[in-house]
Amino acid sequence: MGPIPAEAIRVPPSGDSLVGPSGWEVGARSWLRGNLEDTVHVVGVGNPIRQDDAVGLEIVASLRRRLGPRPTPKVVIHPPSLMPERILSRVAAQGGRLMVFDAVEANRRPGSIVCANLADTKFGFFATHNVPLRLIPGVAGSLEGSLVIGIQPESLDVGEGLSATVTEAKGRVVAAMGAIIGGLRDGPP
Repeated sequence: MGPIPAEAIRVPPSGDSLVGPSGWEVGARSWLRGNLEDTVHVVGVGNPIRQDDAVGLEIVASLRRRLGPRPTPKVVIHPPSLMPERILSRVAAQGGRLMVFDAVEANRRPGSIVCANLADTKFGFFATHNVPLRLIPGVAGSLEGSLVIGIQPESLDVGEGLSATVTEAKGRVVAAMGAIIGGLRDGPP
């Protein structure tokens, strides 16, 4: 499994999908606010033995430790899984929206954070374990309206542990998303 390819990321001119140190937060907050009529399923994908490719798994693990598996009645943070296809198939069957964290090859500086609606990406899908999600039975329909928040990797070499650059970006994502999702307990983000 590798990061979402750069050619799959297209930030539309409308600004609905934002890139930047704070722009991604605005995009994530706006997306979450607009999708609370459904249950939002937070999922991390990645490969723990390809260094920075593990960032999605580490983000959801941190969010679960910080907020718990069900921080609000409308948000479920799924545990990190080496087989996210199973989680995504269950989510597709149950309904709701997906917020996916992953490494993203966006032709940007390592550690850059990208927030994009999956429908706004060039191909409208990304791959896990080299299987396009649209080929997983029952998943394709749930991808519409899904959000991906990704971090540009620095190293995808075989090995464990994130690079210092991606570790710092992961910390920013966890802090911001923890505040955004945690804020739902007190009212809309």
